[in-house]
Amino acid sequence: MSTQITLLRNALPLDSATRKLSHPANTDQMHVPTKPSLDMLTAGSRAGGVSVQKAWEIYMAMLRNMPVEVRDAS
Repeated sequence: MSTQITLLRNALPLDSATRKLSHPANTDQMHVPTKPSLDMLTAGSRAGGVSVQKAWEIYMAMLRNMPVEVRDAS
């Protein structure tokens, strides 16, 4: 039990890591999942007037073409 308390009290490294993850380098960038949810694919499909499969292909193409510095930061 004392090990768990010690780990929970040492919040500084966790806070530092959380801040780094939650604030992208540029304000025009944000974190996105590497695998879209079914809701995301359905919304993309409806918005684009394409099939869910095509929405998946579009999403994956966008991820493949992210700037290298953004990909390496994750």
